[in-house]
Amino acid sequence: MISHLPVRPRHCDAQAMMHATRYYEFFEDAFLDWLGARGGYERLRQEGADLVVKVSGCEHHSPARLGDVLAVESAPARVGSTSITMTFTMRRGGDELVAVGTITYVCVRDGRAAPLPAMLTAPA
Repeated sequence: MISHLPVRPRHCDAQAMMHATRYYEFFEDAFLDWLGARGGYERLRQEGADLVVKVSGCEHHSPARLGDVLAVESAPARVGSTSITMTFTMRRGGDELVAVGTITYVCVRDGRAAPLPAMLTAPA
């Protein structure tokens, strides 16, 4: 799934470049779009599950700038029994690689790791 997300003034530093901490917000928005295609966060919560971040990382290739519309492709890199690792490939203008993020989410129920619900493991 590809999300198209604009870089707004609040995302930028004084040089009109997106601040390094903001990339994770874009990854999260793209993940919520990916999750939405599978029933959404509300459905996940109705099933008694939630996701917590265990590991996250970002490789920066080219700075995102104020006014850019970034295409963020979300794809599962690894699906385990209780966790899912997502890769977020961020591009500008279709081809220019801006960043690649990875986030591992662990499914929890009642404060403990739990099996991923089918909505996260089934093909979209």
